[in-house]
Amino acid sequence: MSTTDDYLKAKARPDDLLAAVLHDHAEIKQLFAAVERASGSERREEAFRELTRKLIVHETAEQEVVHPLTGNAPGGEAVVRDRLEEEKSDEQLLDRLEKMGVDDPGFDAALRSLRADVVAHAEHEEEHEHPILDREIDRDRLVTLARVFRAAESTAPTHPHPGSPTSPAGNAVVGPFAAIADRARDAIHAARSS
Repeated sequence: MSTTDDYLKAKARPDDLLAAVLHDHAEIKQLFAAVERASGSERREEAFRELTRKLIVHETAEQEVVHPLTGNAPGGEAVVRDRLEEEKSDEQLLDRLEKMGVDDPGFDAALRSLRADVVAHAEHEEEHEHPILDREIDRDRLVTLARVFRAAESTAPTHPHPGSPTSPAGNAVVGPFAAIADRARDAIHAARSS
């Protein structure tokens, strides 16, 4: 599916949690393309840093907001378990890419592999997780949860932490990122309370 199709899907929904996730999926695809098109080490590194940040922020927000909702819905536990395994694998590859650097001869092949995995992961979320949320969560709550999702994104870590525990806050609870996790939880609590 193309990035344009993703944006159209997001626009077809009210401004709710699922639209926010769909919008991110489209943006992530654009960021992959930007890395692939970038010329020169400095521009490519900058594009890759932007992609890395978005991927980690997006997955952390999903782990804080989306996956717990799915996991509490009938039939949702297995769906979440599968998504978390995909995310863990993607985080490990992203960490490897970050350590390689954009000038490494193996970078392009690893980036293509990551892109394929991330796109497949997004499709799995859209096919298996989103229908559960659409069916089980009240429309008004989905609209409110869009704010909560965006609050989590605004405070999430900006580097992959593949050794972290696989939990809703797993990405954020590593070393110096514990403070970020606390801020994320505070932001989520504040967004839920407003």
